[in-house]
Amino acid sequence: MHPMIRLFLICNIDGILSVIAFFGAYWLRLEVFPATPIISSLIVFFSTICSFILFGIYKRIWRYSSTDDLVIITKASLISVILAAFAFFLTTRLEDMPRSTMLIYLILLTILSGGTRIFYRLLRDKTLAPINNINERIKVLLIGATDEAEALIRSSHKPDGPYHIIGIFDNDKNKLGRKIRGIDIIGSIEKVFSSDHLIKTNKITKIIIADQNISRDEIDSLLKYTDKIGISLARLPKISELNKAQDNNSNETRPIDIEDLLGRAETRFDKKDLEKLISNKTILITGAGGTIGSELANQISDMSPKNVILSDYSEYALWNIADKITSKINEENVSSILLDVRDKHAVDKVFKEESPDIVLHAAALKHVPICEKHPADAMKTNILGTKNVSETAIKYKTKIMVLISTDKAVDPTNFMGASKRAAEIYIQNLDKENSITNFVTVRFGNVLGSTGSVIPLFQKQIKRGGPLKVTHKDTTRFFMSVKEAVELVLISLSSSVNKKERGYINVLEMGEPMKIDNLAKQLARLSGLTPGKDIEIIYTGLRTGEKLHEKLFHQDEEKLKTDHPDILIAKSRKLNFADINELLSSMDNSLMQNDEKEALRTLKKLVPEFSVDPKNNIY
Repeated sequence: MHPMIRLFLICNIDGILSVIAFFGAYWLRLEVFPATPIISSLIVFFSTICSFILFGIYKRIWRYSSTDDLVIITKASLISVILAAFAFFLTTRLEDMPRSTMLIYLILLTILSGGTRIFYRLLRDKTLAPINNINERIKVLLIGATDEAEALIRSSHKPDGPYHIIGIFDNDKNKLGRKIRGIDIIGSIEKVFSSDHLIKTNKITKIIIADQNISRDEIDSLLKYTDKIGISLARLPKISELNKAQDNNSNETRPIDIEDLLGRAETRFDKKDLEKLISNKTILITGAGGTIGSELANQISDMSPKNVILSDYSEYALWNIADKITSKINEENVSSILLDVRDKHAVDKVFKEESPDIVLHAAALKHVPICEKHPADAMKTNILGTKNVSETAIKYKTKIMVLISTDKAVDPTNFMGASKRAAEIYIQNLDKENSITNFVTVRFGNVLGSTGSVIPLFQKQIKRGGPLKVTHKDTTRFFMSVKEAVELVLISLSSSVNKKERGYINVLEMGEPMKIDNLAKQLARLSGLTPGKDIEIIYTGLRTGEKLHEKLFHQDEEKLKTDHPDILIAKSRKLNFADINELLSSMDNSLMQNDEKEALRTLKKLVPEFSVDPKNNIY
């Protein structure tokens, strides 16, 4: 049908419905019809059409109608009634019409115009969906009787919908036995695991999680179950994302967020005390373009700092984070500085010009394979760079400096870990030696989704179709989200102000370590793939310098609790600061003379627990 003809017919139907509504209102109020039926009909007919055009009623696709559309219909009907009342006043002065007639007219007009459109949608949903390629659709069970589930069921009623929803499982007892758009809520989530017969009979090939609040334990159990019976597990996006996807005729599920793989709830804290510390202060962030540095900048920019000084050695990374931060705070309060922390004079210039109150030192070489190939650069950046920043902080009377460290510094087997442990040792003892700057060291494990970490690598491999490359079947690592890691770093910063003892390391509580092999399999399953069937997993062997298991504490470090349940203290081993300085001076001289082997011998003296991987032939 031609669009203009279709529009003409719809307008006339609305006009006729308005006439019926008006005559009905008149009859209900007075039990008679208007004395001037033709004039009355023309007034309500055209006032309705004009109002509906004004509100864009005829631009809406009514097979997708919703409560929002009903609200618009109600508004349009109200304006229509007002226009009609005004016209009646001009023609008859409303002498023969009780005022309540127009109120009844409004109610009837809304019911008739809105009801016909809802009926049209229900008719299409009922008649088109069941007869269109139902046997070719993917048979699905839903977890969660939620808005997301309702949106997916609604989309499955479309002629081109990819899914046939068989049933829903939900833990809310009040929902059991009820229906969502004709789909039964069968039972609790626990009953899914005894649904082998249901799955086999209905040829179900996928379970979709529609509950955004499902626990990580339940997700893990579902992963294991779907893997056992050979079907896939996927997850719906949030309702806002799902509605957007439907507008684009997409019904895709998504892999689970990487934060869902933590196995524990994320930590949250009250930022009031920290905001007092940050507010109206100049904050310098080194390595601001990295995963931790950029999140530090992001969170701090919400706490009303006086100035934020972003520094990084990478031009692109620096531009990227500066662009993001200047969208949140005034550009004149943000400085971007291309800085190599190994350049002592460049570091001095930054401190002299910016006078930072707080320094967050996140600049480091952190990739184990790179540091194994370039140990001199690891020492220059991670050790001597830290020394440059910390000494300059004291020189310019910076109040607080925070060093970001890693669990690889504990009993290190690679140059990255050894260099970070040397930086820890220096900062710990420097904190004891000076009274000007308060030094804080924060140690934690792997950050989910950080650049170069295992999860983005697995995600790329999954996108390519595999294989998933795992170094060792038994490898474990500590994980936390970048947001949580940075929040706990900032808690450590706040707690350092009133600390009674100096020279200790703040260690973030990381929960139980996760097996990398399990993590790879979980990511595959949550991408709708069955490990070993849809995607291959191969074991490549540990890389040079890589440990099977990481630790958060050295055996000689005293482990103490703090007021915060997610922050522990590693009490430092006593070392002579003069000896440390002498070793670092020797290392610096060796590196200036390009005597890498001598510099490494010095590193071994500074970090005696450093066990060099036999596969590394650097010595």
